[in-house]
Amino acid sequence: MLEIFLSRGCVFAGRFRGIDHEKYFVVVGISGDTVRCCSVFINSNIPFHIRNNAASLSMQVNIKGVKYDFLTHDSFVSCGNVQKQPVSDLRKCRYIGKIDDSDLNNILETVINSGTLTEKEIILYFTPEYGK
Repeated sequence: MLEIFLSRGCVFAGRFRGIDHEKYFVVVGISGDTVRCCSVFINSNIPFHIRNNAASLSMQVNIKGVKYDFLTHDSFVSCGNVQKQPVSDLRKCRYIGKIDDSDLNNILETVINSGTLTEKEIILYFTPEYGK
């Protein structure tokens, strides 16, 4: 049933292997063919190793805390580290909100132009005939 409500810009909170705390993430692409989604993490601060790398730093999209009930302060969407997961994994996560269209368009543009996805993945997740 989750698949019916899932769309780009949905924000979830969940736990991930290798991370010692709950992370917020934004769904940026969906493929009905494989019932998978790709998402990016939201960070409270830009990690040191990213701040010192111009290419990685350019993959951080600032979102304002005042715009979103689930944020207590300005945060950064890390668009250079795309996670791909089965939609069924989202059942273990909590839905917490949705990114507005303006921020979502900025995030999508950054992810698509990040160089981290293959051409096939871009078609799969971001073209109208495949993605949602």
